[in-house]
Amino acid sequence: MTSGIYVGKGTVIKSNNEKEEIDDAVIHFLGIGKARRESPCEICGHSSQRIGVVITCLDCFLLDHSIYVYKYSVPYLKLRLKRSGTCTVHSSKPADEVIQTAFSLLEKKSFGNYNFFFNNCEDFATYCKTGLATSNQAAGVLFGFSVPGVIGYNVLKGIFFRN
Repeated sequence: MTSGIYVGKGTVIKSNNEKEEIDDAVIHFLGIGKARRESPCEICGHSSQRIGVVITCLDCFLLDHSIYVYKYSVPYLKLRLKRSGTCTVHSSKPADEVIQTAFSLLEKKSFGNYNFFFNNCEDFATYCKTGLATSNQAAGVLFGFSVPGVIGYNVLKGIFFRN
């Protein structure tokens, strides 16, 4: 499952450096091997060479997968019962602030290096939405959803990936 921020209208830069506004734009964070396009997309220009914080069309973001809505302000007990990577206990910022954060990170290319466990697409999306870069999916895989597991994940992340 890939996480990103749907921003609606957005300007993409095609492979010929031409700027074009598209209607269904998504800003997301890609690592090496995550950009799954052979040739540049005709709509947004996205290709497998682009990694880091990118803006693409909705089709390139989904790549034949379904849309899932990430839930915020979920009670901790409910979080433990949900599939990892689908919700968080943290509250979301207002939509305009979320989109502003996503565009700022896109412009500055300032979300760091991609790391599957400690700095991934879910970290990016939850940072844009809450101001906290957390990946419940990675925490669940590494440590489980116990309180000590979440604490252990955050301690390791703090040691290895300080922004």
